Amino acid sequence: MPRRHFLRFAQLPAWALRLVGPLCAIAFVGLASALRIGFGRLLPGLTVFNLYYPAILGAALIGGELAAAIALILSAAFSWLMLRNARGLLAPMETVVLNIAIYVVAGAFVGAVGAQLRRLLRRRRRDIVRLADREARYRALFDGVSEGFALVAGVWSEDGKLVDFTVEEANPALLIMLGIDMQIVGRLHSEIRGAPPPEYVAAAAQAFRGGAARLEFYARHARRWLDIRITRLNPNRLALIVVDITERKATESRQNEMFDELNHRVKNNLAAVSAMLTMQARVADDPRVAEQLRKAVDRIETISDVHASLYRVSSKDEVDFAAYLRRLCDRLSASLVESDRLRIEVDADPTMTPLDEAVSLGLVVNELVTNASKHAYPPPAKGVIQVQLRNAPGELVLKVSDQGAGLPEAAPASGIGMRLVRSLVRQCGGELHIAPPPGATFTVRLREHGAPNGDPAQNRLL
Repeated sequence: MPRRHFLRFAQLPAWALRLVGPLCAIAFVGLASALRIGFGRLLPGLTVFNLYYPAILGAALIGGELAAAIALILSAAFSWLMLRNARGLLAPMETVVLNIAIYVVAGAFVGAVGAQLRRLLRRRRRDIVRLADREARYRALFDGVSEGFALVAGVWSEDGKLVDFTVEEANPALLIMLGIDMQIVGRLHSEIRGAPPPEYVAAAAQAFRGGAARLEFYARHARRWLDIRITRLNPNRLALIVVDITERKATESRQNEMFDELNHRVKNNLAAVSAMLTMQARVADDPRVAEQLRKAVDRIETISDVHASLYRVSSKDEVDFAAYLRRLCDRLSASLVESDRLRIEVDADPTMTPLDEAVSLGLVVNELVTNASKHAYPPPAKGVIQVQLRNAPGELVLKVSDQGAGLPEAAPASGIGMRLVRSLVRQCGGELHIAPPPGATFTVRLREHGAPNGDPAQNRLL
């Protein structure tokens, strides 16, 4: 049936559509009866029921159970009349009834098979329509998205290792992104661009083991940076979503270059200031002024150490604080401890700390260790200054302690050094606790580690 006629037929009222099946049943039985009468004149021995079975089946396929039942009843009635007219009084009534009964059972079976076949065909038709609609939506999404998309199948070696991939599908965005054409579909990666890169194979193997994988990859032939997200579809097939991040990488590279240049200049400026203060301390007439200048140099070098740490990590806004703390204490040990009388011990958990937080905590450690080295163990006493860093969930704990002479009563609140320590701790949004003797223990707790502090008053050093 042409599509336009089918659409007109589908627009008929519901009551008209319900009449189609019974009308078809009547028409099929009438046609079969006419054919039976015509053939019966030519072939007197023709069986009565043969032409009614296709009529019942056709009615069931078009109208379902109701049409099949109508066709069966009408054909049984016509068969009764034909048998009576053909045999007259010579045919025993039991024979006629038995033939009709057998026909009704067989016709009911044919009608049931036809109705079931009709249901299966309608379900199949609905599935085809849904599949076609889903395929159309998939194809529109597949062809229209700006991200690259591909389906690949894994190729395994005899010992079970992933060694290659077969490209099964690739959308236009991916072809444009990589500068290739549809000829890649159905071919091995090794045939297109040589052996797959090891990092790509490793990420795909991870995805095959059940977890999604992601990697940033530089495609040399296309001169593009790609962000590839890999998901397993089945034990031998992967879906790849590919995003072009070339511009982002270029921006990050420019920012890193600018940051490195700025950091280098800051470090050089700090070194120049430190050198000038050191020279001033050497020629100062007043020993107290010289001491304060040397303390200022230590503070500047502490800040300079943080900037030096930025070169050792990939992130430009966080510092490996544990490593920085060890280097800081090594420098303090070399500059403050003149013999084996004192020892500085560091026990630090691995911790990444924001830059401003690292500067503040580094200055705190510098002040506390410097004070402990000068006042905790008067000569000839020996001792240990302990620096601990604990990174608990949601909390960072920094502790500087000694078992020396302890603090005078006025010491915790007096002096520019302790005022600086308290101000730096507030700037980090932390809390400072000073334990009572024996010895001196300073504990800094940052309960929201890495969170910015919104109190403007705490952003002032003094």
